[in-house]
Amino acid sequence: MSTDQHPEIAIIGAGWLGKPLARQLLSQGYPLTVSCSHQEKADQLAAQGLSAVSATLNNAPEGDWERLLSNKDIAICLLPASYGNHADTPLTEQIKQLLLMLKLYKVGKFIFISSTSIYQKSDSKLTETSPLNSNSVLYDAEHIIQQQADVEYTIIRFSGLISADRNPTRSLSKKSQSGHIFDAGESRVNLIHQQDAIDIIQQIIEQQCWGEIFNACCDQHPSRQVFYQQNAKQLGITLPTFIVDNSKPNCIIANDKLKQRLNYQFKHNSSTDLVV
Repeated sequence: MSTDQHPEIAIIGAGWLGKPLARQLLSQGYPLTVSCSHQEKADQLAAQGLSAVSATLNNAPEGDWERLLSNKDIAICLLPASYGNHADTPLTEQIKQLLLMLKLYKVGKFIFISSTSIYQKSDSKLTETSPLNSNSVLYDAEHIIQQQADVEYTIIRFSGLISADRNPTRSLSKKSQSGHIFDAGESRVNLIHQQDAIDIIQQIIEQQCWGEIFNACCDQHPSRQVFYQQNAKQLGITLPTFIVDNSKPNCIIANDKLKQRLNYQFKHNSSTDLVV
């Protein structure tokens, strides 16, 4: 394993979050390798200065897992919960395969990116110990990690990920131009900016914060109507129209544990700065 100042890292999934995470860590001296589901994308990332391989988890691991995981101290899993870039293999099966690969290549630490969609919806504040939805694929994936992992791990449950280039306000505005009216106007939004998500992952690595489960969601929870209408004003586009029907349950994701354990302060919190 690495004897340098920074641990060596494998990032499994170089998508919307994995790619900028890799770039930030690399710029700060972390040696790392990222995985893609196709060789063409791996070649593109390599041309951009990232060490990248094609590695997938289908019926069995395929691709260059040896290069991805050999001599790595930490693996970060950013696989999508739904069927997607890993063919027809459910996330639970991918996680089982991945844990075996981590053991094979003696990777000692593991960060699993989960989602706050794992919780049962309720009107109460949702903490890391709130009841979970046992029908969620993420419930099964987390359970496998907690029961079968031979590595130290931390699970991060992100709320809705958002940034300037991933802002649903535009699609809501476009639908409103056609006369669509959205319901659940009073329901609260639970969001986290891409940059905060990246910084939180880095803080877990730097503070060696293992054996934890964290909610990761910004401090403020405006209503859907307030959030999307303020965003639309900021963007100078048609304001989405809302009604209050179906506004319950009114979930709010608690982030107290994350802020206290990591001493973390969110950089993007308000309706206006979540999309810049």
